[in-house]
Amino acid sequence: MTIQTYWQLDVAAEPQRSEPSERAQWQAVARDVRTSAINRYDHYAAIARAAALTAFDGLFVAHREAGDDSQIVAAAVAREVPRLALIPEFPASVGSAVYASKQATSFQRLAHERLGWAIAADADAETRARGADHVDEADLIARTEEFLAVARGVHGGQGYSFKGRFFEVEKGGFDAPLNRVRFPTVFLRGTSEEALSLSARQADVHLFDPAPIEDLRHSIETLEALAVATGRTVAFGIVQPVVAREYADEVGYVPQGSIAGTYEDVAEQLATLAHLGVTHFVLGASPSLEEAYRVGQFVLPRFRTLTDPLRAAA
Repeated sequence: MTIQTYWQLDVAAEPQRSEPSERAQWQAVARDVRTSAINRYDHYAAIARAAALTAFDGLFVAHREAGDDSQIVAAAVAREVPRLALIPEFPASVGSAVYASKQATSFQRLAHERLGWAIAADADAETRARGADHVDEADLIARTEEFLAVARGVHGGQGYSFKGRFFEVEKGGFDAPLNRVRFPTVFLRGTSEEALSLSARQADVHLFDPAPIEDLRHSIETLEALAVATGRTVAFGIVQPVVAREYADEVGYVPQGSIAGTYEDVAEQLATLAHLGVTHFVLGASPSLEEAYRVGQFVLPRFRTLTDPLRAAA
């Protein structure tokens, strides 16, 4: 069993720390000497370096309507962290599946095949309309499936044709050298029957949200059966907030769905998920920069020790 850990970078969090227009004014106490050349992307790079230095396997860049584009952020930090996998999250409404595939190919060439695609859950109708996305609710799963099918199809080589409800391609595809890199690892999400069925057909990794162990076990078993029926295998992951401290009495505010406790407690709870079959862990906490160092230094080594038997048995 290969276990992968990712740190989540939230592009909408903590604007006051790095957005020049949001900086607090402390002239009465101290002078802020940061220039306008230091901006939000320097903060993203610092978080990415923290994840790399503390031996996370990758960086998961969350999609936020009110934040920077996740794919641009991932590309911007790619040269800052030459080892990490980079997983930007974005909706299937981004536009042309053909051009999205070309962008992914260019990213793979830039970053030596470290790109993953996390397809975000579709927003509500009002939010989608603000982004010029007017696909009916009942058609969203089908649109995502077509998006992935076309993106993979043109990536596979020239002469690819497809005619669907949302995309149409005539003899498209990439020639060398663009067709010489692998397609991104695809991460999908959701717990509905339709979402799990889509993952069985299209996902490399399915990401679950935090849930009670028995609910998570049931979802994993359901997806596993659906994938087997299609002749595929799907890896299981979780997007899991954590609050980890050296001592139990230091644990403060705990956001809903978080795993919280001492470093040992958090590592043990993550290991329980690993024994359930979860192999991809997207961990996050606030403030992101400091917590990346804390979790990476004190939780990950304990977690890896607890899951060594699983790795050895794989």
